[in-house]
Amino acid sequence: MAYDSDGHRPFGAYAPSPMQSALIAIGHRLPRTWAGRRGASLIRSVLKRWSRHPIDAIRLGSRMRLHPTGNASEKRLMTSPQFFDPLELATLERMLRPGFVFVDIGANAGAYTLFVANRVGRGGTVLAVEPHPVALERLRCNLALNGIEWVRIAPVALSDRDGSVSLFVDGRNIGSSSVAAGSADHAGAAIEVRCRTLLGLLEEERLEGIDAMKVDVEGAEDRILLPFLAEAPRARWPRMLLIEDNRAAWKGDLLATLQRSGYVAVAHTNANLVLGLDGALAEGAGP
Repeated sequence: MAYDSDGHRPFGAYAPSPMQSALIAIGHRLPRTWAGRRGASLIRSVLKRWSRHPIDAIRLGSRMRLHPTGNASEKRLMTSPQFFDPLELATLERMLRPGFVFVDIGANAGAYTLFVANRVGRGGTVLAVEPHPVALERLRCNLALNGIEWVRIAPVALSDRDGSVSLFVDGRNIGSSSVAAGSADHAGAAIEVRCRTLLGLLEEERLEGIDAMKVDVEGAEDRILLPFLAEAPRARWPRMLLIEDNRAAWKGDLLATLQRSGYVAVAHTNANLVLGLDGALAEGAGP
């Protein structure tokens, strides 16, 4: 039986109340338009006021224990999953095959990790990287709720060096916490976490032939990927790369480096870039 890490309760113990269910049902019916997104934001605000506990729900085909406060990713999944990276997930799903290898950097509560793990099963390889202690606890909880014990978890930050690093914590949204300080929400709130380079972590995990990698680290994508592309053998480069578009915060020209390395952008959403190596996503993955 799967339990959460706080109350040791099985899935379904935090079922939504009738009012919560009604709000969530409205959110699920909203169209993928500007007005629909505004409506979803209002529903999240109301739900936050009337929720003291997490809510158990099936999202993206997985059991999840979602918290209505403190994490934008979980709130979006709870009220309006139709807005949660539909193009990115569809592109990723088209790639899935037996033996699929996926690396989720900035795994948060585990949406992408679960999406892949529940579809490829034990025959695949999934590595989830998450340094924030609260997000890490929620990730472990959601994996347990699905009976998935084979996903590898790296409770570290990634950057351009090994050692330790300050993780600047966003008090209102744990998903915006980052090793790249910059937001006023991060002022004075930092914790020390273990830090690895991406190449060092992949060598430790003995991972090659990576099919897809997601990098969502709130402005530190260049710190991770630029040294990796300069030092890693091409056999360790992922065929698909999904990165959060934080180019305004990057200190290096990551996009130019990716293009020189053979990555081609096949989609650009409001938040993310989807790139394929050497034409890996050329078919069936338009912008």
